[in-house]
Amino acid sequence: MEVFELRYIKRIRFTLRYLGAWPTHVFEDCVTTKLSVIRRYGYTMLLCVVCSLGMVFQVQYLIKYKGILGFIDLGQTCLTLLICCVFCQRTTLLTQRTYRELIKDFVLTFHLTHHRNNSEFSLKMCNRVNKICEIATIVQLVQIYITALMFNIVPLYNNYKAGMFSSDRPVNGTFELSTYYDLPFDQNTDLWYTILCIYNFYASFNVSCMFCCHDLLICVFVFHIWGHLTIFEHKLNYFPRPRKAVGSKTDPLRYSFEENKEVANGLREIIKQYLMIKEFLANTSATYSVTLCVYYGFHLVSDCILLLECSTLDADALAKYGMVTLVVFQQMIQLSVVFELISSKGDTLVDAVYGLPWECMDNGNRRTVLILQQIVQQSLALKACNMVPVGVQTMVAVLKASYSYFMMLNTFAN
Repeated sequence: MEVFELRYIKRIRFTLRYLGAWPTHVFEDCVTTKLSVIRRYGYTMLLCVVCSLGMVFQVQYLIKYKGILGFIDLGQTCLTLLICCVFCQRTTLLTQRTYRELIKDFVLTFHLTHHRNNSEFSLKMCNRVNKICEIATIVQLVQIYITALMFNIVPLYNNYKAGMFSSDRPVNGTFELSTYYDLPFDQNTDLWYTILCIYNFYASFNVSCMFCCHDLLICVFVFHIWGHLTIFEHKLNYFPRPRKAVGSKTDPLRYSFEENKEVANGLREIIKQYLMIKEFLANTSATYSVTLCVYYGFHLVSDCILLLECSTLDADALAKYGMVTLVVFQQMIQLSVVFELISSKGDTLVDAVYGLPWECMDNGNRRTVLILQQIVQQSLALKACNMVPVGVQTMVAVLKASYSYFMMLNTFAN
């Protein structure tokens, strides 16, 4: 399959397969058996269960030490708990039929590779969108590895600096972890520290992959929607005008009878293309509606906690949370700006449709243009839970609220 040969598709598919979030079975003709459900969703559900157990132990730790931990330390545990909640929600995507059908439709039908031979401009737009997706994929993959590494390497360095790895360990010294749990055994032994250290790195890497790769997948969908809308707008702007008669020095005012037939076919194809785009956009909105709502809710709470963690300007805190803060903020800004591409493109389509030479058409084609005008006036904005529009305005509102909460929490911390 040609789409699977693209490098960024290979990378996205490999990462989502690692998370058990790529619906491999929808592209294969496998015989359904009693073990099919386990084979398809077993690893994904295992990750969800492991993460849920980790959340239980984190909550127990939070309850047990809430009167002992400092304000900043409480924020650290709350932050990891919120991240785990988003992780668990996203692991359920594979079990949703709309998610599986959306990826299948994208790979087999909607991807611009399948439409690149329609015109020279379609080929140009296909190459452009693929290049944008390739760059975005590389950036996201780099963020995954750096974020997971920085989050876990700082506690290791602090333990080394404190002499916890030496034979002459400090009296009453305790190991520092990237994430703390309330477990029914002594975590300060070498064996259990090593196990918890490996688990924290594995869990933080999975969380980074789940956040960045799903955000990347949404952005890839939006980039291709934007590409289709740009091709659609190009067709409107360069719609054929009435042809001149041989030897005529003036432009004709109306299409001929044969030309009106060609115009009707052209308008029919344009409407079919727009309805295809609209349908894929609606499926994307339905699939990620709850995910985007949870995502904005997560940012509303976690952004202020991350700012609070970095506000100490401590070298260890900046090393551990600096990259996490940058990635979390960058993810929300990137996603919101990318969705704004669709909303802004929808505004220009209304003018492009009105720019069609409808005054030269017969009454039947004019009615078709009027129907098309009414269709393109409908908003293209995606909404979280069919309530909150995803875009720059929502992003700014979340950032303002997070900063206000940060100032309030910072006052309490001081």
